[in-house]
Order: sequence, then structure tokens, then C-alpha cells
Amino acid sequence: MKTLYYNGTIHTMKAPGDTVEAVLEDGGRILATGSKAELAGRGGQLVDLGGKTMLPGLADTHQHLIMLGKMLKSLALHEVQDIEEMKRLINDFESTHEWNLILGYDENNFPDQYRMSHEELDALTDKPTLVTRVCQHAGLINTRGLEVLGLDGSTEDPEGGYYERDEEGNLTGWAYDKAFEALRAATVDDDVESLSADIETAVEHLYTYGITNVHTEDMSYYGPYQLPYEAYMETLGPDRKKFRVNLLRHEAVYDEMIGDGLSFKDDWVEKDAMKLFMDGAFGGKTALVKAPYEETDDHGIQIHSVEALESLVRKARANGDAVAVHVIGDKACELVVDAIEKYPVPEGRHDRLIHCSLLSAELIDRMAQLPLICDVQPTFLTSDMPWVESYLGSERMEYLYAFRTMQAHGLLLGGSSDAPIEAVDPLLGIHTLVTRRGASGVYNEDERISRYDAFRMYTHNAAAIINKENKAGLIAPGYYADFAIFDRDVMTCEADELLEAKVEKTIIDGTTVYESNN
Repeated sequence: MKTLYYNGTIHTMKAPGDTVEAVLEDGGRILATGSKAELAGRGGQLVDLGGKTMLPGLADTHQHLIMLGKMLKSLALHEVQDIEEMKRLINDFESTHEWNLILGYDENNFPDQYRMSHEELDALTDKPTLVTRVCQHAGLINTRGLEVLGLDGSTEDPEGGYYERDEEGNLTGWAYDKAFEALRAATVDDDVESLSADIETAVEHLYTYGITNVHTEDMSYYGPYQLPYEAYMETLGPDRKKFRVNLLRHEAVYDEMIGDGLSFKDDWVEKDAMKLFMDGAFGGKTALVKAPYEETDDHGIQIHSVEALESLVRKARANGDAVAVHVIGDKACELVVDAIEKYPVPEGRHDRLIHCSLLSAELIDRMAQLPLICDVQPTFLTSDMPWVESYLGSERMEYLYAFRTMQAHGLLLGGSSDAPIEAVDPLLGIHTLVTRRGASGVYNEDERISRYDAFRMYTHNAAAIINKENKAGLIAPGYYADFAIFDRDVMTCEADELLEAKVEKTIIDGTTVYESNN
């Protein structure tokens, strides 16, 4: 049945300030935009927006949807700032799984960057337990967990990661990057049914923020890739739960996924680039940087050798694919740019650089010459502000999260959260983009961008990243009838009001999937 939406502020996102009076949709697509008087004669039910504000459905261009679902059902420490409260929560928590998985530990939330030891964790629980750092590049395992996995001081470090050891060579329980990934993989006991439940939990949460599409990376963390793949295929679609996902394919399972000749669901569950990691994160000082971290000789972790990186890029090219690479440090970004310059992406495609946290003028110039996009997480800025300068020094701050400079050079930026590493609410990211302000003040305000450009990163830019700029991310004839309806005009309200704004209704494929009870 046709539906006519009217009596609201309807931002098309075609241009700054471009609005229409009414939108007519049918069968999950927009038929026409124009005046109510003009469109009402074409039939259909009427939906009065009641003065609310409609935008295209929002997208998150990089997150981990299944992990988000798990976080919503698990113990998450992201906001905990009292050490004793954290210990009480861990002591009281026990999951129904073989392992306790506890997410979001952040030493920067505590006085003197308090760092929990495995002895302290042992005193809180005797069940195998993994506490993951907020960045998901490091974690702490208790003694019982080490025993279950057969890990001790003789365990060798994997390439691209390490197990921390004390002065006597004993494991401290802390693991980083590839070593952490091995720990996390060993704690998994999922099946298709449990993963489907995680997907449903996450999607219901995403609806409340007006999010209708995410680009997600989940294929190698929950046992054989077939489990998350089948969970997505069984859970989402036009006749299932309506939500759109693009699945990055991790390097560890890429060959198998290619070889199995998988089918996907057009417009709902679609394949995306090969995903690989080149470095870690600032929090654990594992992001790969050209100059060492302050007062150290440490440059971070290079997860792949140049030869291994180039081999992976060549493999993607042989299959007609782009690559999507995690790069936080400037040296990691430089190595990846070297590789994709040497082995160009197929015509009509573009590579992804995910995070792009620390750059330089030279790197931005080189990136701008390539067919690539940048998936950025604006709230990384506000999370890092209180401490990152002490890690990197003041001279490097000019090109840390340099969103306006990147945009000015013509780089296409997609807005994302990396949830559950950061809160998923797009309005938090947009507030950061337009204010550059966090709890500790304003950082490099010259890098602020306009409200329109910020929302474009979560609408039309996000669609262009997956080559859907002709069917998603705008309110225009022929486009998806995917909408986010807000309680106020988020395009024109005071910047701080963005932190108070709420989604009244989320519509996907012409179907209302969420409606606020307020």
C-alpha cells in the first residue's frame, strides 16, 4: 500500500537546506516527493509526521554487530569509573556460557590509569574469564582461563601480537593483538541460534537510533565462518527482520568464503571487501607509528610484514575485490597506501581504510589520489582526548582525526562507531564532528565540519561507500523507503541539543520497525 508522509521537516540530504513537503512511498521505494496537495491525489494512507523531522535512514559504516549484541546481554565496563564498583560487577557476574566474557575495560577511566592484574581477577572469579580492553586489541585472562587453554611461560608469541610476561618470564594474563585474538577465539561456544539471537538483539538496539544499515565485520570470531553467515542469512531480509548489512570478509576466512561460492541477499545481506589488520590501537600502544611513543623506543605492532600485506592485497585483486584495512598509526597507513598504489583496486571499486586516526599532510595527499574511502569513528576523538597527547606528543596532534582536512582533499568519509568499542549513537559522532568537544575540552577546532557534511557521512556517503548512491542515503524517487524520524530538527538545532535528540520512528523498506513509546 502506498504511504504519504507529510507535515514535518523532510531533509532530502541532496544539498544543504534542501527539504520537501511530502514523500510518497510504495513497495519499499520512494515514488515521489513534492507537496502534499500534489501527492495526495495519487492515493495511499496518510501519515502525519506531527511536525517531526525526517531524514534518510542512517548507516554505520564500520562496526561489529554480533559483538554489539553480545555486549548488550553481557557485562560491559565502558562507563564504569570506580575501581571497587568494577570489581563488584565482575564478582557478581556469571554468564551462561563456558567462559565469562566481559567487555569494555578502559584503564583511562580510573585514577592513575589503573591496570588490573590476573591475581586480582582470580580473586573475583574462578570461572574461565576474559576481560577485553575497550579497543578489542588487548585483554586480560584469569589463571583458570590460562589453565584451560594450556598457556604458560613457554607459550610462543604469535606473529603480530604477544603475551605479556613478568621479569621471570611468566604470563601476566594480558595479551595483545594476534595473541588476544587467539584468546578471544578460544572462548567461543556459539551456534547459529545463539548468533541469530545476538543479531536480533543488536538490530533492535540499532533501530532506536534510526540506523537502517551497517557495514559489519563478524565472520572470523565465532567459530567457522558458516555460523555467523548462516545466522545473518536466516535472521535478516524482506520476509524476516528488516535490516540491511554489508559483511566484510576477514582475511582468515576469505579464501574459504570465496571457494564456497556463497549466495547473498541483494539489498539485505551483501558481501563486502576483504578485511585485514595492519596495527593495533593507541590505548595499548600497539598502533604502528613512525616516531616512537613518548619517552619510549616503541613504535607499536606491525601485524603483517610488507610481503604478507602485498600477498593479501594481490589475493583480493585476483578475485576482483577491494581490501578494507584497519590502520590507526601513520606508519601502518603508509605501508597500506604503498601496497594499494602498487596493486590498484579493480576499476569501479574502492579500497577502505578503517580508522585513519593519525595521518600527515603527505599521506593525505597520497590517499586523495587513490580510489579509496575512509571509515572514521568521530567519537574516538573524544575518547582519546584526555590522554593521547601524552602518548604521541604535541607535534603530531595537527593530523590526529583530521576530518576537515581529509574532506577538503576530496576523500570520501563514512561515519561509524566501531561499536561496541564506542557507543553506537550516530548523534554522538555528529556532535563530535561539528564541535570537536569532549569531557576534557575542545581539540583542534579548525577540524570541525558542517552539520550537513556530518550527516552526509551517515547517509549519502555511507551509501556511496557500498556503491548504492543511486538507491540509498537520499530522500528521492527510486530510493529505499528507509527513514529516521527525530523529535526535533537535528539539522538546525543547537549543537548540544543533538545529545538530547531522540528517534521517534524508524522505517525500513516502508515498514515501521521501531516507534518510541514517549
